[in-house]
Amino acid sequence: MSGEAGIPRDTAGAYWPATWSSEDNGPQRWCCATPQAGPGIAPGERLELLAVKDAYASDMLIRREAGELYALRHTMPLRGGAQSAPVKGWVERLDPETLETVASTPRLPGGPYWPGGIGVHANGDLYMVFGCWAHRITPELEVVAARQLPAPRPHNSFVILDGGEIVTKDCDAPVGQAPSTMSVLDPEGLEPLAPPLGLPEASVGRLCSDGEAVIAIGTTRLFRVLFDRDAGRLEIDEGWQPAYGPKAGRSFGWDPVITPEHVIWMDQGRNDTDITMLDSGEARDPVRLWWARRDDASVGGSVEISGLPFGTESNPPAWDPVGGVVVAYDAGNAVLRAWRLEGDEMVPLWRRDGFAHAAHPVLYPDTRELVVQDWRQPAALRRPAIRRALKPTLQVLGQLPPVRRNAGAFGSDQLVVLDLDTGQDKARLDIPSSCQAYLFPIPGFGREIYYQSVTTIARAGVA
Repeated sequence: MSGEAGIPRDTAGAYWPATWSSEDNGPQRWCCATPQAGPGIAPGERLELLAVKDAYASDMLIRREAGELYALRHTMPLRGGAQSAPVKGWVERLDPETLETVASTPRLPGGPYWPGGIGVHANGDLYMVFGCWAHRITPELEVVAARQLPAPRPHNSFVILDGGEIVTKDCDAPVGQAPSTMSVLDPEGLEPLAPPLGLPEASVGRLCSDGEAVIAIGTTRLFRVLFDRDAGRLEIDEGWQPAYGPKAGRSFGWDPVITPEHVIWMDQGRNDTDITMLDSGEARDPVRLWWARRDDASVGGSVEISGLPFGTESNPPAWDPVGGVVVAYDAGNAVLRAWRLEGDEMVPLWRRDGFAHAAHPVLYPDTRELVVQDWRQPAALRRPAIRRALKPTLQVLGQLPPVRRNAGAFGSDQLVVLDLDTGQDKARLDIPSSCQAYLFPIPGFGREIYYQSVTTIARAGVA
């Protein structure tokens, strides 16, 4: 369907009909803000910092109605890796101007940690999938249903089908070895509607969906899964399984994106991050952008994003439904690129080297603007020996607010608005975040943008 001025918008799934009521503004993961108009930054205008919130640890922001801003928050393991200790999660409602917390759920059971997700269902309630639990929550943040999920590993969010069902899966993150399990839940009480489906491979990236089919990215191929409502069964489409591996120097892909004719994704998802994804790739090959036709898995291709070794990323590319622009990035080597998808081929459009973006992009087709981030850090701090020595200390001390407030020597982030068609800067803004953004910034209300990292939420506006 179309939004503002006939611009296509992602209307798949039974979501609340407002801009950014779910991650990436829809289950097809275009990262496209339609129907909201872009900031339209004119010559002589700039971005200004309007509010900052110390928000350790945060995963995601979403919106509901005008002025309704919600954040997914959680505890973090004090030591060890992501799944080293059980954590709890909760949802906060934030003042859209000051970012102060105005309401919160209790701290809810989560389990092993990996970033989860929240979204607003067409019924008006919020749903949270975090760890190995799903919760249904009213807009006033009252918990009305909870369900422990069948797999004991963390579940990285969910998609909502056209029928309103909640589909989720676990992920063996960050290693991507154990095969994943997919579940489908009734939105009323979160009861299972089908037996869990074991996928043939581990699936670390998030799900995407066109409202009926759900696509999960495995370690070597993609799987299209359908929910047979009459039979009460999840089924893998054996006739569509685009392959992109294996190869010794490459690792698994992350969040796929559904366009009208193709599915697009990036590989090289295995990494060892700390406060940044720079120089964090663990597989030696360059990261690649892949695509496959939705009607013929054998038609597609791939292209190197940077051409540099040990490339990595952990998020989706962005899709422009007006101009066919695809934006992809090598977060490990600080390269941001764009192509135009013409037929079944990617035509190079622009490239920015030394541009350390890692998060989910935000794309405005109407004003031809792209919101990204650019992290700056002394190269000496990324030397392997220094990084290994600092990581456990930063994991502990980084949980202390005074340490986060005075961590500028370790690096700093910038919120950047680019011209989508040329890649040139339109505006930049320093953000006081002690960690690189590699999760979910979102459009603000009006000509504003909300920045989000694991440690910081900020509100920026055009001046």
